[in-house]
Amino acid sequence: MKSNYLFVIDLDGTLLPSTKEIPFFTKRYLSKINQQGCKVVLASGRPAHNIRKFYDQLRLDTPIIALNGLHINHPDDDSIDSRVYFPPKKIKEIVNLVSKHFEVNNIINETDKYIYITNNKAYLDPKFWLTNMKVVYGTLEENLKNPVMTFLMELKNRDFDQKKLKELFIGTGCDVRCWIDDYQGYIEIYEEHSNKARAIKIVADEMKISMEQVFAFGDDLNDIEMLRDIANAYAMKNAPEHIKKIAHHLTKYDNEHEGVKKEIKRIRKKLK
Repeated sequence: MKSNYLFVIDLDGTLLPSTKEIPFFTKRYLSKINQQGCKVVLASGRPAHNIRKFYDQLRLDTPIIALNGLHINHPDDDSIDSRVYFPPKKIKEIVNLVSKHFEVNNIINETDKYIYITNNKAYLDPKFWLTNMKVVYGTLEENLKNPVMTFLMELKNRDFDQKKLKELFIGTGCDVRCWIDDYQGYIEIYEEHSNKARAIKIVADEMKISMEQVFAFGDDLNDIEMLRDIANAYAMKNAPEHIKKIAHHLTKYDNEHEGVKKEIKRIRKKLK
């Protein structure tokens, strides 16, 4: 099999099982193929420094795609550090727009090091917190002195009208993800073209790998563009049904049974 293949892998719900640790044999296998020339890139909603632990465990030498594609960073190459920011003015415009139609309980913004939260009494599931992040409470006026990289809102009514909400963003240059299950009521606002799919294309171009040689794996809302726009994209067996319908392919095994490793082994065998 030729080298020059790129395997882009989401973390939570995809590479990581419920233990939040890479299984031993998966770790060994991905490290091996990366050293042999089939490059591995981690792509997650986590900030870059929170991905670094897994990057080092796999002994990678590739860029990291962080914050759902808003940050492309190479730990060992300072020349590769691309960031997409939300200006404070844009955030305030969106907050005002949404607040006219929905009651907002909390506003959350992030950089690669800080989480800014407006409501310190709001319930936030512990799984939301990312390690090594400094949390700052305060109003938008107090917090938004500089551009930030992510923008989330918690709506008071968790059973809100998603269609009505999405219609508000038409013509704004932004789109919105409406999270469900553990994060029901949370919405994530992002620039229309800033997502994992766009970031993967940038990384593949930088690495001189054609998109036909890119394979991607994901399982959730923040993987939709990647699963939809990349021909060799796989939704995990454990992904929700509406995510599976978007993807071109499905893995045979889930994240609790090393689904990524087993699928890559099958793919590489077919490519020989």
